Order: sequence, then structure tokens, then C-alpha cells
Amino acid sequence: MKFSTFYFSGTGNTRWAVETFNAIISEKGHQAAMFSIDFGEKLSDERIQEIVREADCIGLANPIYGGDVPPIMKGFIDRLIAIRQPGQTEKKAFVINTFGYVNAFGPNEMEKLLAGSGLVQTAYVNIHLCNNVTSTKPDAKPFDQALLHKRMGQGKAELGRLADSLLSGKKRIKGHGPQTMIGTMIRKKVPEAIAGHYQTLGVHLETCNRCMVCVNNCPTGSIRFDGDGFTFLPGCTACMRCYNFCPTGSITMDGVYADPQQFPRYQGPME
Repeated sequence: MKFSTFYFSGTGNTRWAVETFNAIISEKGHQAAMFSIDFGEKLSDERIQEIVREADCIGLANPIYGGDVPPIMKGFIDRLIAIRQPGQTEKKAFVINTFGYVNAFGPNEMEKLLAGSGLVQTAYVNIHLCNNVTSTKPDAKPFDQALLHKRMGQGKAELGRLADSLLSGKKRIKGHGPQTMIGTMIRKKVPEAIAGHYQTLGVHLETCNRCMVCVNNCPTGSIRFDGDGFTFLPGCTACMRCYNFCPTGSITMDGVYADPQQFPRYQGPME
């Protein structure tokens, strides 16, 4: 079988999950490929259709922002619906979510998003890793590498169960539970918070070395630089990639500069 996964990963959690899943599939003698939906990858409609057509099963993978999927993934699913060709054969689909605190989204909400896409959800799993925002509060707990490694082991086991289910043709729908009951309330607030997130970002010019990592790595092309400095645009998908991967830790939130020596940034799972 051939599995192709479209994924979005802000700072590495979801990328790790998909890479781990693909390795498991390959070890079992099957094919697996992954495709980033970052705008910079420039996936054409024709290429997306080709990927879907040639795969036996399509995956969608993304982080969960409390009770919702990132805007960039919502936009991609809308695109899948728009480019679906008349008479196109339905394909089985699986969903991999990563989250840090709580996942209040759930498989029922994903079913709603996929309506009209030609993808039939047969598996939905949640991989609990860690939050990707470094807190600057005095009482904040430091990043716990041991806990992350434990969760990575648990995540790998769940991805193995996902692979076994898909290969045997069995459904594996996880994520039902009381946490989804608060999802509706969270989703009423999340879009507004994400839409305004770009307004909280800035650059600490005293430490910035103008390397342009933030500009070049933004998945939605929402950071610009010109003679007047840096501009953050409304297309921001609130992934925190610019904040976590700035070599000098110069991206600010709400005007606060967090010294990376004192507040190390999270840059994804490390084996």
C-alpha cells in the first residue's frame, strides 16, 4: 500500500509524528511519503491531485490549537474540496494530531471539515507531545526533556497501532471524550485569537542580526522586511516558528524580549 500525508508542522512536533509513522510503514514493507503544505512548497493543484490519485490512503497531520486546527490546514482542506474532480474516487483518510496541553477538537469536527473532499476518515489519532511556547512567567516550569521522551515513546506506540489498523483495513477513531465538550466554546475564541496573533509579534532590534530566518521560514509568507524594518501580516497562522527558530531569540511577544539563555526555545522532538 502507498500512504501519502499532507502535513503542517509549526516547530516540529507534527513533522516528527509523520516521519515516525512513515518509518513504521516502511519497516512493514509499504510505501509512505509526506508533503508539507507550507506556502513556500508551492504545491500546485495538479500535483495535489496526482498525489491523491496515486495513493491508497491519504493522511492529514497538524497540531491542534486548543480546540481547532490551524488556519493553514483549514485552507488546504478547502482547497482539496475545490479541486476535487467530478467522478473522483473516494479515498480512505487518516488524521494525525499533535498537541501540548489538551485536544478539544475531535473526530466529529474533522468529519465536518472533510465533507465534500472525497476523503473518508477511517482513522483519527492524537499524539501528546509538548507545548511549543516558552513561558516567561516567573513561576513557569522549565521544559522537561524526560517527559517529552516518555511521550515520544507513547506516541510512537500509538502510531504503530495506527499503521497496523490501516494495513488491516480496520478503523481507529480516537479522541472522543469529555474534552471535546468544551471544544465548541474554545473554537469561538480561537479564530479571533489567531487572527490577531500577528499583532503580538515584533523584533528586538538590538539583538537581531538580520539573518532573515524568520522571513524565509514563515509557512504563510507573513513576515516582510524592508528599509523600515520588519512587518508581520494578518496571514500569520500562529505557529510560533519564527519565535522558536530565531538564532538570536529576537522575536518578541507583546513587546517582551525573552533572553534565549534564560528562556530556551522549543525546537521540536529530539531522539
